[in-house]
Amino acid sequence: MTKLTEADRVAFRRLKEAGWVEAPEQRSPAIVAANKEARERYCRWVTQVACFYRGEKPVRFSGEHWRL
Repeated sequence: MTKLTEADRVAFRRLKEAGWVEAPEQRSPAIVAANKEARERYCRWVTQVACFYRGEKPVRFSGEHWRL
């Protein structure tokens, strides 16, 4: 929490105390219905979630204890 601003810390503590309930639109669908509309909704959801992927962390081969 050292990199958070004071406002962020207050908001985080308030969220922690109040709890957070995930909206149904944000959840991963467990079963996708076998129709075009449901598959399209799932594909759009997956596309939005994929935007959060930050890529792979580069591997730095340095030091004494690395192996391939």
